[in-house]
Amino acid sequence: MLIELLTKRYPGMRAWLTQRLSGLVMAIYSVLALGRFLLLQPTYYEAWLDFFRPWWWRLASLLFWISLSIHAWLGIRDVLKDYVPNANLRGVLIKLLVVVLWLYLAWATYLLFG
Repeated sequence: MLIELLTKRYPGMRAWLTQRLSGLVMAIYSVLALGRFLLLQPTYYEAWLDFFRPWWWRLASLLFWISLSIHAWLGIRDVLKDYVPNANLRGVLIKLLVVVLWLYLAWATYLLFG
């Protein structure tokens, strides 16, 4: 049943499911980050560096940023589809959104692993 819903017969279902799964990843990360923050309580620069030092936490943080980018792209794309009637302007705004999200993702990757 689920596989049939993800076919081309139901085009919006894949985007809907992707947005829900990316939201779930972000929610799980937020709970883990809050717990880790309350446990370590970083208050100065070196403590924040130690907070993000473990490779698994940096990888989880990158997964969060990837999920955030996907979630934002799907949501804003749908808002632009609904509220920007001019197709040319909508296309330019969507392309601008993609560029900005890629830049944010590259910046987050650099901050985490650079």
